[in-house]
Amino acid sequence: MSAVFISPKATVLLVLFLFVGCGPEAEIRQYTIKSENERVFTSDLLRDEFGSIPFEWDVPDEWTIAENDQFSKVAWSVGPKAEQVRITLSDLPIAAGLVPQLNRWRGQISIELDSKDDPMDGTETLKVGDIDATYVDFKGPDATILGLLIPFESKMWIFKLTGSNELVDQQRDAFRKFAESVTVP
Repeated sequence: MSAVFISPKATVLLVLFLFVGCGPEAEIRQYTIKSENERVFTSDLLRDEFGSIPFEWDVPDEWTIAENDQFSKVAWSVGPKAEQVRITLSDLPIAAGLVPQLNRWRGQISIELDSKDDPMDGTETLKVGDIDATYVDFKGPDATILGLLIPFESKMWIFKLTGSNELVDQQRDAFRKFAESVTVP
């Protein structure tokens, strides 16, 4: 076996090479990213923090807070996970109109309205303080919508319960009691 001999100059160059590295020093880059100030609120926190919902109500114990969709300000659900009833509160500009909203709901649950039919069929007036609100009970072939539409200032506030006929029938009294509990503080 033969020994490898490295000259002192080669040893110094090898050590310098190990300490210095193989290339030029990498440039350090700094990035500035704007922070996101958007906060996510649950339904009750939204109402409590901003007071943006001008109503108070008593929620039935069995209703649980649900995830809001893009239209609702507050959402609850009740019933078995496989087929829950959904309750929402949303608002529209008052100019959207009551009758067009009622017709949309009828279409959502396959109720056909003839031109000679009264568009207010399935509704009744329910007082919310001094306000004449519209209570809705529409039952389609498979699904039911219960609702409370309240014209207040420049908005139409809409409480809506939607689900299968069977499950909505189980929540009918609870929703009516809920609707009757809505007040303007």
